[in-house]
Amino acid sequence: MKSLKQQTETEFSESAVKAYLIGLGSGTLEFIDNAIKFHIEKGRLRKRKELVRDIPMADIERMDRVGKEISITWKGTTDIFVIEETESAGTIFERLPKASREQKKVFEDKEVAKQKRNEISKTVSIAMNIADSLFDILRSLHGWVDWDRVEGFLKCSEENAAKLTDQEMKIIELDFTKLSSAIKERLPEETSKEAYNLLRLLHDYFGRLDSENEFLKEIHPNYYDAKTAIQAHYLLNDIVLGMMLEDEEIGKEHDELLITLEDLSKGTGLKININAIKNVVAKLGADKEKERVVKETRAVFRKQLEDLMKT
Repeated sequence: MKSLKQQTETEFSESAVKAYLIGLGSGTLEFIDNAIKFHIEKGRLRKRKELVRDIPMADIERMDRVGKEISITWKGTTDIFVIEETESAGTIFERLPKASREQKKVFEDKEVAKQKRNEISKTVSIAMNIADSLFDILRSLHGWVDWDRVEGFLKCSEENAAKLTDQEMKIIELDFTKLSSAIKERLPEETSKEAYNLLRLLHDYFGRLDSENEFLKEIHPNYYDAKTAIQAHYLLNDIVLGMMLEDEEIGKEHDELLITLEDLSKGTGLKININAIKNVVAKLGADKEKERVVKETRAVFRKQLEDLMKT
């Protein structure tokens, strides 16, 4: 299937016509790469083409036609082309607005993609903050529970969730009511259940993200990058939680995390220092200062995604 650019080039290259540009001379008028191009021939013996006009469709301010004459105003300048054949002049003039509309649509789609990219970057960063706090709640329920500390993590989650309502890329409403009640009533099992439910809702939201904008698929971070980044972030927190609970599945999650990061690196073309993450994760099982290592692990991981999210 031809791309929009290929279709445009094919259609317009077939529309080359002989014309005269007032003030410069005779030559060939054609459409290539979403631009009007006019070449004139120079040299008596060895003819060579010289490009004397290259007018992007996006720069055209006005177009008029009288008989064989087509006047094009762009960047405050008006060029008048005299087409040799009247029929060709009519065909070209009909195609100009169409090309201009297509170029404008391409430009608008690109701008939308850039805006979405920025929104995705901010949303992923905030979502990771929410997930970290929810995982911190789960970690805090292991052994003796410091409920004041748990309430602090809840407050952090709620504050970050409130920021998401300000984003143009609207996210699902995260209702902390049940989690808050469970914490106030000091119910460990209920608190764990509600924290998991919120984590699942947040994860599923990113899993459903998609877009028909073809340009958003070509720039980073896009929706696929967001899904992969969140997936890796959850795996990292699962490993952290598993270390505390001595979960036997940690090995599998560790391997899955590395595979996910490699996919993210290949998909975006940006390098992720996977060895740095390997080394810091290894400390989780050896270092006694768990909280310090957890913070270090998360910081190293987030640093690896920083370049991607700010591209």
